[in-house]
Amino acid sequence: MNKDNQNKSAESFSGRHSLPLGRAGVGALTIVIPVFNRKEYIKRTLDSIPDTYRVIVVDNGSTDGSYDYCRMYALNNHRTRMTVEREFTPGAAAARNKGLSLCKTPWVYFFDSDDVFTGLPESWDESLDMVCFPVNMQVNGRNKVRDFSPVSTPHTHILNSMLGTHSMLFRTEWLRHIGGWNNECRTWDDWELGLRALLHKPRLMWLTTKAYHHILVHPDSLTGGSFSERYKEQLKTMEMAFRDIHDYGKDDTRCQFALFLRSYILAGELLREGNRQGSDEVMKFIYDRFHTNDMSYRLGRLLRWYVSKGGRGAWKVALRLVN
Repeated sequence: MNKDNQNKSAESFSGRHSLPLGRAGVGALTIVIPVFNRKEYIKRTLDSIPDTYRVIVVDNGSTDGSYDYCRMYALNNHRTRMTVEREFTPGAAAARNKGLSLCKTPWVYFFDSDDVFTGLPESWDESLDMVCFPVNMQVNGRNKVRDFSPVSTPHTHILNSMLGTHSMLFRTEWLRHIGGWNNECRTWDDWELGLRALLHKPRLMWLTTKAYHHILVHPDSLTGGSFSERYKEQLKTMEMAFRDIHDYGKDDTRCQFALFLRSYILAGELLREGNRQGSDEVMKFIYDRFHTNDMSYRLGRLLRWYVSKGGRGAWKVALRLVN
């Protein structure tokens, strides 16, 4: 890599092919899939992955026979490039880290055990740290491209959550370098990883001409669900994000303000769902972690009220305030 390329910022790779593709591809990649009680869905997922990909399935303490099923699937279908392992530390992040530790290819990709694989970019520049792209979603039988906007700044990602598990392709050693997945995050773990990744200023490229992968949203999926069901875990992840900003962002003021406003948005979502206790716990998190001026608190409370009344696009309003 020449010195000029080394000095390019992550911004220069957002949304366009700033470097030529073609130096890395399918053979250089491993797909890691965490599994927890997904025997009902996992066959569809595995069937969708061509034999040309290396696959590591990590069972995360399933009690429905998923582990044995995956082992037999690999044996019966002669999937010599498929490895089935176990990780008993609870949480998808721990299972993904187990897969990351076993990965021997230069690149690694993660997705869930109830999704359908529809392909990845055929090639990309091996000098990058991350390759990002939009993904497809199926909700109530309808297919669509998940809303996205290319992002390369951490404060923007805090609010728009564009870097999800299925939209990030990592250079393996770089992901290990930044610490992999955070085992303490039991939900929003991809949001936290995306933030931490951007705080490390990766060489990042967005490929926006096509959506890859296919997320199936169903009642038992990890995607979706109410805020009230997981707000304690969400608060824990926001605590991890707060630490990330301190440890890797040098207390970046825009990141702090973005997280401050996102916390108010969460408080408003909980109020909208009628969860006053949860909203109060988020407010305690805000008052304990952030020390700012009265105007910021007033803006935050207004944002919470707006969301609680069903207002849409609050993150866009917050992003305008941050920028």
